Amino acid sequence: MYDMSKTRVAFMMCVTTGRRGAEKDIEVMNKWFDKYQFETPSGQSLEEFRDQINQSEDEISCCLITLMSHGRSHGLIQGKDGDKVDLDDIFALFNNIQCPKLQEKPKIFIIQACRGEDHGVEEIEHEFKEADCTCNLIAIRRLPTASDYYVVYSTQKGKRDEAKLGPSYIHELWLIPVGVCVREYRIWPFINAISD
Repeated sequence: MYDMSKTRVAFMMCVTTGRRGAEKDIEVMNKWFDKYQFETPSGQSLEEFRDQINQSEDEISCCLITLMSHGRSHGLIQGKDGDKVDLDDIFALFNNIQCPKLQEKPKIFIIQACRGEDHGVEEIEHEFKEADCTCNLIAIRRLPTASDYYVVYSTQKGKRDEAKLGPSYIHELWLIPVGVCVREYRIWPFINAISD
């Protein structure tokens, strides 16, 4: 269980071009940040946000990063400047080496973006790879480079985000903490554990 009594910080990036309902998503996430007492520092980029966390004199309980954009297969997401960025590069910005202030703290990523172009059934991959454990990089605590990550996607790998067919994922996420449809969603115990 994490201690959530300290400062909670959040970052939001939302590409509004070509994304119907994006303004509503921004409104919903800002309500969510307020409800769960997340501070939103003024950094304009993820690197600036990470640097503000590392330089903060406050003890940080957790970090929430919400990225709402156009996505592609192979873990790519479009930034506000239109460039494609690999999500793994974004996750790495907040690992235990790049962001030591968040060591042993939950780093929650909410990704609302397509993860491919497929509308149908995806073929199951059977290839398994061992994780590259770099546990010796931080000798004092012997932490792996990446730990305490919680990544929530709006769609499965290789699939399109079909928000145009109904309420957006962000809208549905807002309904969960306020008690609507609690039994239908398996994410509720996770939200409870993080916010307690």
